[in-house]
Parts: sequence; C-alpha cells; structure tokens
Amino acid sequence: MNIANIELHMNYLFSAALKKCGNFDDAEDLTSEVLLAALSYPKEIKDIKSWLSIVLNHKYYDMLRKKYKQPTVSINLIDESFLQYESEISDITDAPSREEIRREVAYLSGKYREVIVRHYLKGEKVQDIADSLGIPKGTVLSRLSAGREQMKKGFDSMERYEKQSYQPERLEISCNGTPGLHDEPWSLVADDMMKQNILIAAYEKPVTSVEIALALGIPTAYIEKSVNDLVKSELMQQVGNKVFTDFIITTPEQELMGLDAQISFAKENYSAIWGFLKDYLDKQRETTRTYNLPPSEQYKLEYYFLLYLFDHGSFRTIQNIFPAKEEFPLRPDGGRWIAMGNRYPADFDFTSYKAAKYCYGGGRYAGEEQLFNANYVALYVYDTQPDLNKYEHGPCGVRDNMLMKLLYIVSRDIPFQSSGLDPLLLKSIPHLTDCGILRMREDKPEVAIPILTKAQYQELTTFSAPYVAGFADLLEPLLRPILPEFRLPLPAHLINRVAEYRTCAWYALPIAAIKEAISRGEFPMEHHVPPMVLVIDD
Repeated sequence: MNIANIELHMNYLFSAALKKCGNFDDAEDLTSEVLLAALSYPKEIKDIKSWLSIVLNHKYYDMLRKKYKQPTVSINLIDESFLQYESEISDITDAPSREEIRREVAYLSGKYREVIVRHYLKGEKVQDIADSLGIPKGTVLSRLSAGREQMKKGFDSMERYEKQSYQPERLEISCNGTPGLHDEPWSLVADDMMKQNILIAAYEKPVTSVEIALALGIPTAYIEKSVNDLVKSELMQQVGNKVFTDFIITTPEQELMGLDAQISFAKENYSAIWGFLKDYLDKQRETTRTYNLPPSEQYKLEYYFLLYLFDHGSFRTIQNIFPAKEEFPLRPDGGRWIAMGNRYPADFDFTSYKAAKYCYGGGRYAGEEQLFNANYVALYVYDTQPDLNKYEHGPCGVRDNMLMKLLYIVSRDIPFQSSGLDPLLLKSIPHLTDCGILRMREDKPEVAIPILTKAQYQELTTFSAPYVAGFADLLEPLLRPILPEFRLPLPAHLINRVAEYRTCAWYALPIAAIKEAISRGEFPMEHHVPPMVLVIDD
C-alpha cells in the first residue's frame, strides 16, 4: 500500500485509536500496529479509510485479548460497508469465533437477547419474530439495533468489566422479627452464592440485571431468574428496570469499628450495669420459684431473660437517641421480619476475627398454632457468638422451625416415625445434646431447656417490663454523648427505608458485659447455655 495514501489518514487513525484506548501510550502502539499491517499489505485498497478502520478495530480487540486474557465477541458491530474487507484482512488478525459471539450475547438483557438469538443465531426472519412476540416489526428492528450497540459497548468497556469482576463473597442473613414458614429470610439465600453476590452487587446503588451480570461474570439469563426470585421474596425492590437490595449490609471493617470502645464501655460501667442486672435476676428467681424447674433449666431461663433485658433495654435506649418508627411487614413467606446482612470474603478467617467473639444476633422465635396435639408451640432464642452458644455453629444446621417441632415431639414422647418430620433431624440429636438443648437418659433424648406455659412466659415478660424501662434510663445518659459516632453510612437509596437506629454499630455491649461478669466469677457460663425457651400451650 502506498505510504502517501496512508499519511492522509494519520490524524484520523490516531484520534480513533486514542478514543478507544483512553491513553497516549496504548494509542501510539495501536496506531503503529495498524500502520505496520497497512504497509505490509500487498493489494491496492479503494476505500483506505474504511480499510484502516476495520483493521484498527480488530487490532484493538486483539490487544485487549492479550492484555486481559478475556474473549471478545461481536455480531455485525462494524458498518456493513466495511464487510467487503473482512476476507481481505483475515490474514492480518483473527475474527471473533462463534463461541465468543455466544458469550457476548449472554450478557444482554432478556428482551434484546431473545431477538438477537432468534434472528442471528437461529436465522428467524424479523417479521416472524414480531408475529410470535406480538410486537411491531419496527420494535424488533429497534431491539436488534440496540442489542448490537450494547455488544459494541461491551468491547469498549472490557477494561471496566475487568475491574468490576471480583471473587465471590459470602452474605450471612439474619433478621429481627418473626421468620417465615421455612426460616426465611435466611433460607432464601442459604448456600446460594449467586443470590448472595447479587444482593451485594445491588447494595451500593440501584442496578440493572445486565450490570449485575457484568459485575459477577455470570450470563444475564441466569441473573434475571434469581433477581426475580429476590424481588418476589422482598429482599430486593425494583424501580423501573433497576433493582436494589432492601436491607442494610455491613462489612467486617464496619463491625470492628466500635468493638474496642464497647468492650471498654462494659468494663468502665460494669458496676452500674451488672448491679442493675443482678438485682433483676434475684427478683426473677422469686417469680419463677413456683415453676419447679430443675436447676439446669433455671440457669438457662435466667440467661435467656438476661439477654431479653439487654435486648429490649438497649433497643429502647438507641431508639430514644435515634427516634424512629418501624413496622415489621407481613412477608410473602408468612413471617414478619426485617433482614440484616453481613458480607465476608469467601476465604474469611473467622477463627481470628475478634468481632465473632462478641457478635449478638438478637432475639428470634418460631411459633405455630395447632401443632400436633398442642394449641400453640413456640421456640424463643437469643443467638450469640460461637463460644457462648454453639447450637447453630456445628455440623448439623437445624433451623428454628424444625428445632421447635423436634423439641415438642421429644417433650411429649411422640414417636418420631409418626411425626412426619424429616428423618435427617435424627442426625442432629448428638450435636443438640452436646449443646445442652437435649440430654440423653436411658438412651432416649429429653428436652434440656426450660419449658414454660404461654401464661408463664407472658408473666415473665410483664415482670420484665419495668426493668426494661429502668435499664434504658440507666444506659441513655451514658450512651447519648458517644453513640452518634458509631453510625454506619447508608447508600442514598436506603436512607428513608432503613430505620436510623439500625445504622448504629453498637452490637457488642451485651456479650462484652457478660464476658466481663464471667471473668469476675459472677456469672458461671457453663450452667447457662443455651439462651432458649420452649413455650407449649396444650
């Protein structure tokens, strides 16, 4: 090719290269590659500018493939007037493969993906596609054009895609309120890494399914199904074509933010805090004396209501400092819950994670009316960290609803084979025994946690009410000056959807105070675990 003819297009060539590369060094390298190919090309080219443009595109994609080791794809991304040169430059650069084309198609959203696949990959006519979808022919043509344009942007944004992709993380979901019939919201994403990472990807700002697909490196077709499931279950909300995660998610760094301050607070104010709690426990023993509980169950009852007092008293304190009205909506799964999430790297080391020794998941309960022969059965639980409460952290993952039923049939000596429960629950009995929930007597399991009537449980909550108010009065003047420092940042779209008090990273005080009492010999923990009560109304 004549060098004089090439020089006429040098400014255009370098400008096009700079626009694609975004920096001078890569643009100069790309321009040099195109010039070298042009100078070595043996044939005469009529439309030199068009020829240089298509070589520039192919060389740019080759450069990205080498730089990022990612496949690139296209369907008719270059103007049709250039196609006459495709065969002529096949000896200069490789054309995209069919596999690469399919990959790019996979990242289109559903309405574009369908027409692209049907028209380009299956060879269907535009009018036939329009007729089968019940839409005008012009709409199909518009979607084909938009789909091709999105695929072209996929080339131009390959470096952005590389930076967006990340290793899968873990998202642990808990809740305040009443879980659903099948332990929702926990069960909605349990062991489903894709759904967990969809929620993480859609947390900072509302995004489309295509943007989530690019961030996770998973074809949009798979993402869309999971996104729809998460929206239906109300873990996500949809506005237009975008979705966002509808609850607060914290990171390990945020959990650690105020941990040392909370431990110090528990030590510095131990006398006032534990003095109040000790008086509460002494009075509670007088109330429960008529329940005739064995000593081991009495200890567990005390631990449960100690956390009950902490939970409700701290909650009232924080709400006084950050006033907020909050409702627990009825969910599609039958529960009334507000989800919370904690995200961790997939290989996160919990053994050396200090916050795990002080985590406190709050209170939960699973209840059911007309269960077997009972009018009402409920299991009330306070979830704490593994070294103080290990029943959820062992080899057998028994969730509250199933555990409630198992404990009821054991308490009433109902044969397991006639209960209709999953036989796999039998495998959990050794672990539950080791955790202090069950005990074995003459090779038969017995319930080892306190069993109360509904009236007894209500009596204790009524008895606790003035102590809850008094505990809040004790904590509020101590916490009001320092608590605003421990508020977590919220994404803009969640500011009016998450109660302000939930942004307060002050979660470790109950366990910090209890551990201080243990270290001083005032609360022998070995007698008290787990903090769990079974309520039965026959």
